[in-house]
This record gives sequence, C-alpha cells and structure tokens, in this order.
Amino acid sequence: MIDVRSQHIDVSSERRQYPRLEFRCTALFGHLKDVLKVTDLSLNGLFVEVRDKSGLDPGRLVSLAIKFPTEEKAVLLKAKIANVNKRGVGCFFVDLAPKTSEAIKNCFETFRDTLPLR
Repeated sequence: MIDVRSQHIDVSSERRQYPRLEFRCTALFGHLKDVLKVTDLSLNGLFVEVRDKSGLDPGRLVSLAIKFPTEEKAVLLKAKIANVNKRGVGCFFVDLAPKTSEAIKNCFETFRDTLPLR
C-alpha cells in the first residue's frame, strides 16, 4: 500500500512539473485541407497527428484553427513547428492574443483532472 501511494505522489509531482493534457480535439493547419487530431496540449504548445508531413519542417510558422471542447468557436492562432516525427507534428504557440491565451488556459484548467495516471 505504501509503495502504491509513493508511486502516485511521484506521478503527481511529475505532472505538476510538466503539465499537459492528453485529449482529442480538431485543428486545421492553414495550408493543409485535412481536419487533424490534437492529441497533446500544454499552455505553450500542442501535438497534432499528421499523415502528410510535406512542407512541415521544424522552424516553420503555421496558422492553426483549433476547436477546443470548451469554446463555442474555433480559436485562430500562430504556432512554430518544433518537432516532426512519424506520428505527427509538435508546435509551440507564437504571439498569442490575450483572448486566445485565455481560451487555452480555460481548456487546460477544465481538463486538468483528466490527466491519465501511468
């Protein structure tokens, strides 16, 4: 019983150090026509599943439209591609408007307690 509790405390403290959400919502990259799945969200960026990664190179600035489950309308923002791997693309947000930043925080706070324990 003590070991399980200590593992839970370790996971909780790790979660606070690197907070992010693992959930599903949709996004559109400005130059791609497919609706994409956002599978990982933090206050500073996101990960999007993308099959065709042509033209998605690290350092490229992209426009995104994201439909967060907590927002009535899609949120428009700019992001810079940080990582490209076989599953998709990791981006960090650039020049967020205060309203957009608030929408991301609202979504993050709403789903914060749904983080999976691993």
